[in-house]
Amino acid sequence: MSAPRRVAFFTIGQSPRIDVVPEMAEVLGAHVRIDEFGALDDLDAAAIAAMAPRSGAYRFATRMRDGSQVELDSVLAEERLERVMVDADALGYDVLVPLCTGTAIATLRTLVLEPQQVVDHALAGIARHCRKVGLMVPLASQLEGFHMVCELPCASRLAHASPYEPDRARALARFADAGRELADCDLIVMHCMGYASWMREAVAQASGRPVLLSNRLVAQSLAQLLE
Repeated sequence: MSAPRRVAFFTIGQSPRIDVVPEMAEVLGAHVRIDEFGALDDLDAAAIAAMAPRSGAYRFATRMRDGSQVELDSVLAEERLERVMVDADALGYDVLVPLCTGTAIATLRTLVLEPQQVVDHALAGIARHCRKVGLMVPLASQLEGFHMVCELPCASRLAHASPYEPDRARALARFADAGRELADCDLIVMHCMGYASWMREAVAQASGRPVLLSNRLVAQSLAQLLE
């Protein structure tokens, strides 16, 4: 029997990501062993508070172990995430995967699958024959500074809805609102690894448009790498 393939997931928040990884694991299959690491796992409250967004900085939203949302300075979060990934680089994984569509990771010895590269380039290819695409991000404050790693060949529209809203009814209402905001787009991409299938379904129902889930795009690519 061949040895199981090994993949490490890295969240910019705290692990485990029970909101994301189980759905991705279903796509990967039982032959893949998954380990999880969090950029904030070993930090105390004071250290996490020190990573709060500085004035004018782009910010990330992520999930803590207790399910709450925390906002981080994107530069500080990316630096911390990279240190955690470097520490895992020599542990014998087949692939390392940051669970964020906004981070850029330096080249490591282990293969790294960067979600933003996968999602943005896939969208750019699909959008070649679109009039307008919709993009959904977690925070209203991300709308102005949002950027992709490659240029879209068509118009785009942004909307926001947090995947970390604890009240399910309020979350569904917000996803429905965002879906209606993007209803004139040819397709919608939920541009955050924290979005789940039930959120995608709410947006699709409200918008009447095809909706792509970032973590599913990444999981499907990763599954083929690990077959």
